[in-house]
Amino acid sequence: MDPASHPVAGAVRASADRLRAWLPHGSSLPDEVWRRRHAGLLALLWAHVPALFVFALASGVSTGHALLELVPIVSCAAVGHAERLGRSGRAAAVTIGLLTCSALLVHLWGGTIEAHFHYFVMVAALAAYEEWFPYLLAFGYVVLQHGLMGMMEPGSVYAHGEGDERSPWLWAAVNGGFIAALGIASMVTWRANEDVRAHMRASERRFHSAFDDAPIGMALLDRDGRFLDANRSLARQSGYSREELLSLHVWALCEAKLREEHAARWPPAADVRVLEYALERKDGSLGWALWSVSRMHGADDAVDSYVMQILDVTDRRRAEEQLAYQAHHDPLTGLPNRTQLSERLTDALARGAEHRRGVAVIFVDLDNFKVINDSLGHEAGDRLLRDVSERLRRVLGPGDLLARFGGDELAVCVEQVDDEGRALRIADRMATALRAPFVLDGEQRFVTASFGIAIAGPDDVDRSPETLLRDADAAMYRAKERGKARSEVFDTTMRRRAVERLELESGLREALAREQLRIVYQPEVSLEHGRIVAVEALLRWEHPQLGPVSPARFIPIAEQSGLIVPIGAWALHEACRQAARWNAQPGGEEVVVAVNLSPRQLGASDLAATVRGALAGSGLSPERLCLEITESAVMADPDAAIESLHRLKALGVKLAIDDFGVGYSSLSHLRELLPVDVLKIDRSFIDGVVRRGEDKAIVTAIVELARSLGVDAVAEGVETAEQASLLHELRCHVAQGFHFARPQAAADVAQLLDVHQLGELLG
Repeated sequence: MDPASHPVAGAVRASADRLRAWLPHGSSLPDEVWRRRHAGLLALLWAHVPALFVFALASGVSTGHALLELVPIVSCAAVGHAERLGRSGRAAAVTIGLLTCSALLVHLWGGTIEAHFHYFVMVAALAAYEEWFPYLLAFGYVVLQHGLMGMMEPGSVYAHGEGDERSPWLWAAVNGGFIAALGIASMVTWRANEDVRAHMRASERRFHSAFDDAPIGMALLDRDGRFLDANRSLARQSGYSREELLSLHVWALCEAKLREEHAARWPPAADVRVLEYALERKDGSLGWALWSVSRMHGADDAVDSYVMQILDVTDRRRAEEQLAYQAHHDPLTGLPNRTQLSERLTDALARGAEHRRGVAVIFVDLDNFKVINDSLGHEAGDRLLRDVSERLRRVLGPGDLLARFGGDELAVCVEQVDDEGRALRIADRMATALRAPFVLDGEQRFVTASFGIAIAGPDDVDRSPETLLRDADAAMYRAKERGKARSEVFDTTMRRRAVERLELESGLREALAREQLRIVYQPEVSLEHGRIVAVEALLRWEHPQLGPVSPARFIPIAEQSGLIVPIGAWALHEACRQAARWNAQPGGEEVVVAVNLSPRQLGASDLAATVRGALAGSGLSPERLCLEITESAVMADPDAAIESLHRLKALGVKLAIDDFGVGYSSLSHLRELLPVDVLKIDRSFIDGVVRRGEDKAIVTAIVELARSLGVDAVAEGVETAEQASLLHELRCHVAQGFHFARPQAAADVAQLLDVHQLGELLG
């Protein structure tokens, strides 16, 4: 059986373990604390030298003998100063010296019991070392000194009187027992001190760990703002090492231009806890941080230091700045957006009222920009818009703000405007900047813009960003109506027209769903035999409050708002269904229906699909559908228009150029427009064909041109028999106008188709 496994042995071992756990560990004092205690005990030892010398003389000892008695004590005191001996060696020297003082006192006092109390005092004092070696040395010294001296000279140790024959070692053991009891009491205090220090060290380690490993910058500052300590996070944030920080004041981390201001404000007020301002790093770069400073109070409740926390918020600040930039700038062009424009106008109007100066807004809208987007794609349109914005920005003054209002609309805020002349000159500069061609995908593109100007004088009662923008927008639409590529200054009539336009646009958005739109048809008549060969589908709007609205009023609104695309698709489907019904009745077998296409429709990528769907849905033969496109719509973007016309022609439909003769560059592009099927002579030439020789010459030229190209010529706006007769003589075979029939409902056209000859209308 293993002796170690015996129950008694196990109990003994457990008791020993508990005793070891209870006993002090020793050598737990920090060096600085140990040095202070050692110095105190050394001072106590040196203090005994003169005191014992005087006591020896008072006891009748000669001076020489007294000095000889003090030699061991002085030697121990001297050895106690020798740092090379380490803590244990110096403590041992002081221990022997102090207990030798006790032995000498007992000897000089004749071994009286009162003198022995000095041992207890010295042993208690030596417990201050809290080390086992000097403490055990003290116990051994007391026992050995009492035993040996009791054997050699009992009177120098005990004063028991005559006849006491007890062994001196017994008395040594008795004294050792008392010393041991004192030692146990000291050990309790010693162990308690060790526990307190261990707890404090653990607490200090936790504090330093929390301080050094904290994810935010932390520092301890003195009352003058100088760093006493700094953690790793602060060193990382600032770029300084901890040692470099300890040589700086806290405001050395502030932005250079504000350091004197921050230094003057130190120390911080009691109610200032968290501030946000710039942090300048060692390399000169700037970040942003939240600075928090807390006071630390000393024993007298006065502030003796500060704890500072620095939370780096650079990423958050940059995100906020980016969000603020995005909230006030257009992502495509980088220009200020509508929000920033409105804020700038508010400030400009306030400054203008204060200094008695006017403020102008110039609204800029690119002409036919939708055609660019639809024909070349939105990516090309975006590039063009960026280029346009950059050109316009370069010709504006430093105080003028160019903003993107939305889509292809830009706006300029101009301050210190006394009359419309300055605003018009700025608009002219912008128009001039756009005259040079823009290069897109290797091709030159020409861009024009319409400018609307509104001015708020210092005495205008209706001064607000909203009214200025509204009025400039109205002036811009007026410029569009007057032919585009021009500038218009707002007046009160434009406001009335703008309100009317807004009401019409709002009503037009619901007109299709509420079945307020209808189609009427005007016949096209053969001048040879008087038969109806085609009918033109014309859109009409019956407004519930305004009554019939002229196409001249609502078609431009539909075009500009984009409503013309769904409305045009509806009209195309309706006309095809009606034409299919006419083709199915006697007299209408060969009638062609002509439907107008707007520039917006022509630029739409799905136009061919829309036409194909209308033909399929109605059952109309493609050759019975003629699509009319104005010459100006084609010339706005000839390349895109020609491509679109060829896609339509591939469907088998007929194509007509409406209002021929009033566009520009028509002859130079006509051969590229082939194969068109019809040239419709504009009514402005037909009006004077009888009275004016130049109009007759133009009509003759167009008819002959059409004949030579193998296409039909159709005269529009024929209102008299003289005009019809002359056109017949000029060999124009088809005409259209009030002379033959006004635009009318489909049922009325069906009745006309029953009449094979309309010769009476030709007379």
